[in-house]
Amino acid sequence: MRRITIIGGGASGTLVAANLLRSAASGLTEINLVERSSAVGRGVAYSTRDDIHLLNVPASRMGAFPDGVGHFLEWLRSKGFEYSENDFVPRRLFGEYLRDVLERAKSDRHEMARLNLFEDDAVDVSIQGEKAQVTLVSGEFLYSEKVVLAFGNFLPPHPTVRDASFTSHPKYFRSPWVENVFESIDSEASVLIIGTGLSMVDVVLKLEAAGHTGPVTAISTRGLLPAVHKLDYSYPSFAEELNGRTRVTEIFKIVRAHIKRAESDSSDWRAVIDSLRPATQNLWRNLPLSEKRNFMRHLSRYWNVARHRMPAEAAKTLDRLTVEGRLFVLKGRLQNIDVNGNFRLGYHADGRLNEVSADFIINCIGSESNFRKLGSPLVNNLFERGYIRSDRLNFGLDALPNGSVVGQNGQVNNVIFTLGTALKGTLWETTAIPEIRTQAARLAEVLLAD
Repeated sequence: MRRITIIGGGASGTLVAANLLRSAASGLTEINLVERSSAVGRGVAYSTRDDIHLLNVPASRMGAFPDGVGHFLEWLRSKGFEYSENDFVPRRLFGEYLRDVLERAKSDRHEMARLNLFEDDAVDVSIQGEKAQVTLVSGEFLYSEKVVLAFGNFLPPHPTVRDASFTSHPKYFRSPWVENVFESIDSEASVLIIGTGLSMVDVVLKLEAAGHTGPVTAISTRGLLPAVHKLDYSYPSFAEELNGRTRVTEIFKIVRAHIKRAESDSSDWRAVIDSLRPATQNLWRNLPLSEKRNFMRHLSRYWNVARHRMPAEAAKTLDRLTVEGRLFVLKGRLQNIDVNGNFRLGYHADGRLNEVSADFIINCIGSESNFRKLGSPLVNNLFERGYIRSDRLNFGLDALPNGSVVGQNGQVNNVIFTLGTALKGTLWETTAIPEIRTQAARLAEVLLAD
């Protein structure tokens, strides 16, 4: 009998389990899916119940499987929703879809496959030979030949300032998704959001929907907001032109030339960036470490703005709030956060020290990617046992593109695998559903190959 344990029941873990159920046809396969909450399939990204929180990818591209990218849109229509191909759908519906995908895979599974759900949390993995013992918080042990670390998003790191005592203040929220954040904020209170990416957009939309009238300020080093989606444009692939390029400046020079060409051909720069998507992982893998660091230091924020965009509906709300004087976006580098009745933040911008105050702070920096700093008992034990190590950029775990993790001895681990966020250092583009569904399908093939 083949036994596989998946730790994490968010989108990536759910998709691995669904692919295993679809593909396991030879020999008895027992699949254990461990998820601390009962909301399998949702994770942090799709656990929101607010319809104002939309997907950042059109419905027609969000299918759960590489061989059916339109499956989500078909599911929506089968449920009576009248969304079109280019609509940005509430994220809660995608969470329901993933749950349904798993249930369908269970009902359609081959008789040789079996799925066990554990509403629990894993705290340790011990490998003996080619088998692993997974220890759960409840004290139960799961024995497997393969273990999948299906981590989702983690809490953001705290802002880096001299005095971190503010982090214990009850009006500082380390994440917008911790319990009772929005219920705790007075409607007229001033709110400061650290970070100006998509999580910030979610927070502003939530506050507005809740009737918040107080001023909201968002700050980041560059003060850049996510670009706005514009659909119905296309651009031909120019990946071959980038083959063999190992300097970031060379790659961006070529990309900028194609953006100018797209504008003269009545296309759009967004289509140029999207045309790179199938080639981005290979481009990243071929860059020397020094060039990856150069990219992260100087260009990654601009790439994230261009690549991870927001729906036009969200942008209209932000624009309106800005015009009304209720939303302010600041550019600057945080220097200090002091507490004296309320929060007072000092930040450097334009060569001088500035200050802004707020009643509440919400941290929207983004998921911590340095696994050494997570404070997770499971991750700490895996490090202690030498089964995993951080990648050289501290973006995630050192691993092969197929998800096989690399231990501290430099050897590939044939028992423990991962996908999604943990592969950021290896693949860079690895956190969105179009990438995760491909990884999940390929990982299922690897797990079932033995």
